[in-house]
Amino acid sequence: MRSANDKINEPINNQVSAAPQKLISNAVKAMRMNDFQKAVTITEEIIAAEPDHPGAHAVQFSSLFKARRFEEARQIGGKAAELNPKSVFILNNQACLQLEAKQPAAAATLLKSLVDQFGERSQWLYNLALAQRMVGNFDYSIAIFKRTLDHQPDHDRAAFQLAECLNLMGFKEDALQALDYVRLLRNKHAPSHSNFIHHSVANNQLSKLGLKQELRLWEERFIPQENRYPNSQIEQADKLRIGFLIGVVPSNWLEASIAPLINHMASGGDQIVVYWHDEKQRTDLFSKQVNVVYSPGFSDADFARQVRADHIDIMVDVCGMRRGSRQRALGLQLASKVVGWLAHEGLYATPLVTPLEGKLGLRRFFVSKGLQPKTSPMPANTLCAVGCRYGLSHNVISVWAEILHELPEWNLHFDSNSALINAPLIQRFITLGIEQDRLLFDHKLAINKGTIVLDNFIENDPIAASNAIGNGGILVALEGELFPARQNSALLEQLGRPEWIAANQSDYINRVIALADGAQIEPIDEQSFNQSGIRDLAGFSKIFKEALLC
Repeated sequence: MRSANDKINEPINNQVSAAPQKLISNAVKAMRMNDFQKAVTITEEIIAAEPDHPGAHAVQFSSLFKARRFEEARQIGGKAAELNPKSVFILNNQACLQLEAKQPAAAATLLKSLVDQFGERSQWLYNLALAQRMVGNFDYSIAIFKRTLDHQPDHDRAAFQLAECLNLMGFKEDALQALDYVRLLRNKHAPSHSNFIHHSVANNQLSKLGLKQELRLWEERFIPQENRYPNSQIEQADKLRIGFLIGVVPSNWLEASIAPLINHMASGGDQIVVYWHDEKQRTDLFSKQVNVVYSPGFSDADFARQVRADHIDIMVDVCGMRRGSRQRALGLQLASKVVGWLAHEGLYATPLVTPLEGKLGLRRFFVSKGLQPKTSPMPANTLCAVGCRYGLSHNVISVWAEILHELPEWNLHFDSNSALINAPLIQRFITLGIEQDRLLFDHKLAINKGTIVLDNFIENDPIAASNAIGNGGILVALEGELFPARQNSALLEQLGRPEWIAANQSDYINRVIALADGAQIEPIDEQSFNQSGIRDLAGFSKIFKEALLC
């Protein structure tokens, strides 16, 4: 007796005379066994004999879709949907094809129709939310991702997308809770835990002890304990091969500090390789002397092999636990020396990485001159808030709202020029009793001499802060416990003004009010600013290389 497999594999010519239903049955069996070409071939025979056969179109469309032959699936998809108007599978796959073709508006319409006609299903809701995110309707997509999780609490992709949307809109603490949930769903997924640690640190939601515990847990799960590469030695200290590992880091850091340093070092005798782990390419950043390896698709093992093949002497990680991190690979002993610079947490799960800002004592900054031209003067009685480009935590918003309540004649200007960030920021201040007309978002406004500049004390932005100080602004800053909130204290130490750092939030508020009431603090003059080395690229590059070799 022949098996089902034998029947499926019969030559098509022997099946032509069989009833269409039997052929459809064989096509379905072939599709279920992942023999998609067999299923397509059988359905083509049926359609040739019966052009409007609904079952044949449905199976062929599904087989092409499952085989990821999307263009062919699109060609038959309309006809399949027309002949099978009540097939939710076909309609959902049609929507998926539209998403894949970057047609989210059409996909959203079709998915909304599916939900309205046949009720809510987790996958339809997820695809609908994804389509709404793609068209920029973030409020709606957040609500639908949450609804998806109501239907299917273990839908890890919906949980991740929810966290991403909350973070993109600047809801930092809400995003952190969502990322913690993703970590629970993906407890053996290194990027999920890495993203949680990064956002926890960036929002001061972890103490130093808590951070060390999280890193220890991360190390136990993901850092290899054996099969490391043998240690190698630096052969020529005057002609180094230096690798820079760059994931998703703030764009102003890239443009104002990281890229200028890399280009300057590449113009000397050292050979520089950038391992670019961000999926968004930036071909404008680096000079021709810099070798850029585009590596977001590399596995950790592939990346490790690439670094070893490039004979890198010193690997400089500027990613830390941000997205695109390679901390697992760093634990493989990739180079003679591995150091962390601007790596957001300031600590590593593997002892093979040495933070430059810690043990090597590099608490210095270089910042190129202003990145965006400012054409209009800041209005009178206007506080200027910096570090808002990626949204704010509830803690910072509540403190700034309290200041505005104490200074009813003053307004607040933000350095954010993203409509996606600004709209929810306005609503969150309105909730705290601050009217919209007191909030300014004109990114061309210039900071004047004596302008009061409010630092985002949860996640510092020393690039924006140094530009503000260089224009004569008076920075009100607060040093936090963890690395992201300690950047501006190092900046002010370098500028010789450590007394500008507030002791706590109450001191921060009182300083702003006192300055607004007329308290006199002399801005940093141009000579002092220049002597600090903030703009001295050659000097910073020399100090940086000395720290690498220390």
